Amino acid sequence: MFFLVILGFVFSSNAAACTINPFGALLPTPLLVNSTNFVYPTRAGTRTISFSRGQAIDLACPGGRLVLGGTATRLSVATATCVSGTSFSFNINSTQTRHSWAQIRCSVNPTWTARYTGRTCESNGREVEVGYAINTTRFIRTILTCFDVARQSPIYTFFELIPAINQQISGTPRPSWTQGSGIFNITNVNTLYTQATQRKTINGLLGLPAASTQYIQNNNHFLSRGHLTARSDFFYASQQNSTFHFVNALPQWQTFNGFNWQQAEQDVQDYVEMNNVRLQVWTGGFNVTTLPHAITGAQIPLYLQVSGNQRRMPVPEIFWRVVYNPTSRRGVVLIGVNNPYKTLAQIDRFCDDRSNLLTWLNWQKDNQSRGFSWACTVTAFRRIVKDFPEITVSGLLF
Repeated sequence: MFFLVILGFVFSSNAAACTINPFGALLPTPLLVNSTNFVYPTRAGTRTISFSRGQAIDLACPGGRLVLGGTATRLSVATATCVSGTSFSFNINSTQTRHSWAQIRCSVNPTWTARYTGRTCESNGREVEVGYAINTTRFIRTILTCFDVARQSPIYTFFELIPAINQQISGTPRPSWTQGSGIFNITNVNTLYTQATQRKTINGLLGLPAASTQYIQNNNHFLSRGHLTARSDFFYASQQNSTFHFVNALPQWQTFNGFNWQQAEQDVQDYVEMNNVRLQVWTGGFNVTTLPHAITGAQIPLYLQVSGNQRRMPVPEIFWRVVYNPTSRRGVVLIGVNNPYKTLAQIDRFCDDRSNLLTWLNWQKDNQSRGFSWACTVTAFRRIVKDFPEITVSGLLF
């Protein structure tokens, strides 16, 4: 009997004392962070987060103040210690207080930023990290971008996809795109994406009348602000909001953006949940897509920013996404053609298509209106595209 009591004591002391729905707090919700990252559910298929009694977690409101039980503190970050249920204790100015998770919020939406890291990356790029400055020495990153300063264009982005991704928050307000400060030297990136401006720019390159709708039409044949790391790739609203920085966007035909590429993003998210794994993901563009000149018939590379002989913000020929499991060292590259006017015969599938081996992929890869797509081994892809970090790959990500 004594032995059983001891076992019972050990079991209860290790059990979670606090369990919260991370989306159950008041809005705006504080960031739940440890020393280096966001805190997530520990497995696929669950939204709740558990803490042991006495476990500490930081609640942060970058750009604002933490509000506890309706009272605003002077702090943008504070340590919360699990008591029981949804109750946490705080030491605010040497005063102990206790509040339930549902009584905690930020005074304003947490403010995210993009900044150079001081490191270089592929193709003479410069690293830019997007995320939240918790204080002057602590930065919680959401996205890492390799940025081509000369072309004012991201080469690729990197993030980690978590097992609980399909339990993410949804339906939150969609923020406006921003270029921030100190990264772009183009005055207004957003203006270049408006349909009126892109129509004038593309038509000018192709020798068409400025108002021609031959290519930039009034339906879904236009160039959207194409996320590299998708909004849906993140769990928290604060992370999702941080994807709306132009260091995370390339010009993407809307026909492709809203169909096969979106399907590929969802399929990878479903794979993560189904297999309860954490994946590393790099996403970028390659080459510059072309359309024929109205008079000469020559294939003309497309850019969104044209000034004299200067060409910047290229429209990629393809979008690619390297999906990698660092534990099994298996990976795959998903590739999509970013041009609804290219026929199958005009496309260079420069690596063998392995889509038939990936039962978790549900795209319509040979549908031109949705964007021609295919999947390659990482090794075969790297023979042509080298602008992403070298990784050790043991096989295909089945």
